[in-house]
Amino acid sequence: MTPTSPQSPTMSKRTVWLIVSACGALLLLLMALPVGGFLLWLYAGPDLDQPRAVADQFVQQVERNDDVAAYRSLCPAAQERTTLAEFTAEVERLGRPTSHTLGHAAFADPAGSAAFVTVELTDRTGRTTSVDLYLEEDAGWQVCGDIFD
Repeated sequence: MTPTSPQSPTMSKRTVWLIVSACGALLLLLMALPVGGFLLWLYAGPDLDQPRAVADQFVQQVERNDDVAAYRSLCPAAQERTTLAEFTAEVERLGRPTSHTLGHAAFADPAGSAAFVTVELTDRTGRTTSVDLYLEEDAGWQVCGDIFD
C-alpha cells in the first residue's frame, strides 16, 4: 500500500482559491470598465452650462422686447413653424415675462446634443409660469420645440 501525501489536499485547496481569486478579479475588472466609462462621460462629457446659458439669453431677449434676437435664437425647424409676427403675438398673448429663474436642466439624449431647461417666468402681474425649453445643438445650441406649450 502506498501512503497518500498529506500535501495533496492542500494543493487542491490552493488551486481552488487561485481560481476563485482570478474569477473575482476578472469580475471586478469587467464591472470597472462600464462604471469607469460612465464616470468619464459624466464628468468629462457634455456640459449643461451651454444650453442653460442659451435658454437664459433667449428669455432675457423676450423680457427686453427684443423679439427679433429671440426669434433668431430659434432653430430652423421652429422658425419654419412660426413667423416672427406670430412669435411676438404669442409672447404678448401669454404675457411677456418681466423676470425669470432657471430651474432644472437635463440632457434629452445620451449623446448630449439635446437638452431640456426648465424656466420659471414671472409676468407684470406677478403670475409665474413654468416652461420647459427644448434645445438642440446643431450649429450651436438653439431653442427648438413648441416654446409656448
